[in-house]
Amino acid sequence: MASKIIVLGDINGQLQSVFTKLSTLHAKNSFAFAIVTGNLFAEDSDAVTELLTNKITIPLPTYFTVATTPLPQRIIEKIEKDEEICPNLHYLGKRSTTKTSEGIKIVTLGGQLDESIVGGTSKEQYLPFHTISDAKALHGANSADILLTTTWPALIRTGSKIPLPDGITDVTGQDHIADLCAFLKPRYHFSVSSELFFEREPFFHTPTQDAPDVRPLTRFISLAAHGNPSKQKALYAFSLPASVDSTTPLPPGATASPFISRPNRNKRPALELDPYSRYGNHDRNAYQNKRGRGPRGQRQPPPGPDQCFFCLSNPNLDTHLISSIGDDSYLTLAKGPLTLSDTYATSGIDFPAHALIIPLTHSATIAAIPETEEEKSKEKTFAEMNKFKDKLQSMIADRSNNQLGAVTYEISKGNGVHTHWQFVPMPAETIRKGLVEAAFRVEAENLSYPPSKFVIQA
Repeated sequence: MASKIIVLGDINGQLQSVFTKLSTLHAKNSFAFAIVTGNLFAEDSDAVTELLTNKITIPLPTYFTVATTPLPQRIIEKIEKDEEICPNLHYLGKRSTTKTSEGIKIVTLGGQLDESIVGGTSKEQYLPFHTISDAKALHGANSADILLTTTWPALIRTGSKIPLPDGITDVTGQDHIADLCAFLKPRYHFSVSSELFFEREPFFHTPTQDAPDVRPLTRFISLAAHGNPSKQKALYAFSLPASVDSTTPLPPGATASPFISRPNRNKRPALELDPYSRYGNHDRNAYQNKRGRGPRGQRQPPPGPDQCFFCLSNPNLDTHLISSIGDDSYLTLAKGPLTLSDTYATSGIDFPAHALIIPLTHSATIAAIPETEEEKSKEKTFAEMNKFKDKLQSMIADRSNNQLGAVTYEISKGNGVHTHWQFVPMPAETIRKGLVEAAFRVEAENLSYPPSKFVIQA
């Protein structure tokens, strides 16, 4: 069944007039929900007071994020207290993955790029800025029905024959937004541009090896602000089917993805002192819905990226444990380490050196990581994880004067949640004597596991 959705550009505090108009449209069309993809508020004004005192009626579930203007303090206080702002109004978070009651997956990256931003403040998620690391974190969502970004992707007009309105020569796009769109392959990508409306021709992405006959289609739409002097379009309504029919032919005028010809962007900028800024706060109940038995003893499905313990897009992730974020994986200390600060203190390792090496992509196995012909994601992820492992191994050996080695083992199964490697220091002599390998083989035999390959690196 298809869902009718309406998307709005910058409202900039014109709450009463916009929602009055939306009420009229909703009465005629029965939309499932609305999305504000730009600024909902302008400042903490009388309109905010009217909203909080229910003098403004929001006629249907409406989702919003932060764009170029900080959220008003009174709105922030409501969100932080987990209180309802007003009926039918829901904050997506600045960086989030959300699934609506209709089953529609919305991935959000609000704000503009600020490479100098440093995280750590409690209200950071409400400021209109994000980092490249935030965009990378959302790659863990793997896919999206709707992608919301404040800024345009770079090269989005490449291959397009649709002109911009008179007087506007171009709109600056961002490479990390292009990367995000190319990776998630959303069905719809919405952005904002205060003085113009732009709807690109639909474009198709390169098929993957797993689905060579499927060419995912994306529609990019940028909405103007409400009340703009040129009277450019500030509303966009559409119908979104519950699932994609892969047999449907491409629509007339569809083009190849504008991102195909982009140069390889494997090089990443130097990490900030605090390389990961936590903005999303869209699902405070995520961990209350842990994987377990549901109604009538039914098994609940594996958690998605927004609830996964290993996905950077999870707002409840213990980010203080993360030590490095790469292009395809990241390194973090174990929350409950097997080795403590005093375990190998006499050998020069006076900190818990039990580490986890985790792919950025939410996948049960490395082999299941999606990829294209241009982007060998599985190979890149595996290679980068090995680099992390080798660097850790060298550090442990150097600091312990070669007294310590390490054991690295993989948590990976087809019906699992998020594959990862566990890195645990061990006495080098214990490893060389084969005692660790013997322990693994005995336990594997006891559990009827198939034979495994062991790589000795003491």
